Amino acid sequence: MNLRSYFRLPPNLSPELRSNFIRLFWDIAWWGFYIGSTASFLAIYATRCGATPEQIGLLTAIPAVLSLLLSLPIGWLLKRVPAGRATVFSALAGRSLFLVYALLPWLLPPRLQVEGLFVMAILLAVPNTVIGISFGQFFVEAIPREWRGTVVGARNAIMAMITFPVTLLCGQILSRMPFPGSYQVVFFIGFLGAILTVFELRRVHPVADPALPPIQPALTQSRRLLPAVNAEARVYLKVIGILFFFNITNNMVAPLIPDLLVNQLQLTDALISLGTAISTLLVFLVSLRIAWLTRRIGNRRATAIGAGLLALQTLALALANGSALYILAAVIGGIASGILGSAQYNYHLDSLPQTERPSWLSWSMLLGNAAVLLGALIGPAIAGFIGADWALICFAILRLGVGLVLLREKPGNSLPDHQQP
Repeated sequence: MNLRSYFRLPPNLSPELRSNFIRLFWDIAWWGFYIGSTASFLAIYATRCGATPEQIGLLTAIPAVLSLLLSLPIGWLLKRVPAGRATVFSALAGRSLFLVYALLPWLLPPRLQVEGLFVMAILLAVPNTVIGISFGQFFVEAIPREWRGTVVGARNAIMAMITFPVTLLCGQILSRMPFPGSYQVVFFIGFLGAILTVFELRRVHPVADPALPPIQPALTQSRRLLPAVNAEARVYLKVIGILFFFNITNNMVAPLIPDLLVNQLQLTDALISLGTAISTLLVFLVSLRIAWLTRRIGNRRATAIGAGLLALQTLALALANGSALYILAAVIGGIASGILGSAQYNYHLDSLPQTERPSWLSWSMLLGNAAVLLGALIGPAIAGFIGADWALICFAILRLGVGLVLLREKPGNSLPDHQQP
């Protein structure tokens, strides 16, 4: 595929929509610097500081508990705040704090590094909860449905295209510089990328979608905590219920990976970064064709395929005894992430009710955080009882089960997108 033609904006876009495309593309490009640096190596850093799998799970579980408690009240408050304003201010507040990761070795002695990461997780809970709820509506208001699959696919491709070289660069930094200074450089790269996203998001504005009712003004929306449940809402509740169980399996696996790579397989930072880079390269390649795939089979079936591939990835990690199966798992995971990054997100948005969106998104956020919490606590507990290898095999079976459920589901509102080429 000609990359230049893929990212060329269609000539029939309005000036407002064209601007939104460009700003959202730059937003995800800068975010790729954060994903390729801080996000890719923060758990590895915690493990090298002595964090156990249980503590890695708690680093995920603590903000999930806070977000679980905050989701509904914040969703209620966001009914009276424009989605764009909430997204920009929460991004600025949260991403400014990423600088603390780079400064942490200077602020705390080595024995308190893990505790410092716990404090950071707590501080980031509020802005992350706000942006987790507001960005869905922000994106829906900025990009009409017919273009969402194309935009999400392009954003995933751009992020992978940036993340790939950044991850390789960070792997070299970690290999050539002494600990912990090497991680400080990596985390500062992540901070710069994250903070620059704010300047792009503030230039994205709502655009009317001719296929949907006009955007409801924030001040006129219902102030009820529980939105009305009609036929459209029941479809949405079923979708987020299925994704809830899927996300539980994902968060069961995640806390086990750093310990597996660092302590059991004893992989170097350079090799871990290579696997991450391979995965992001495949995300990029898959993202180039994801709009074509979802037009033909729909977001629901594509999500099911991604779930099945994640099951294979988890099985490969369970059987790994060296670098070969780790690289194979990275390959499978990259393909799965390339599919799910667009298909799962749009599968969710396709079923989002057209009224009381902040309330429904807050309920989705609540379930998402419940999945993070349960998975982060249950995964390490099961691994401690039956062993990490057998736990990963069980989690692979659960992921496969979710994929089969998705394949058997009726389409509902999640029909294939008919995007422009």
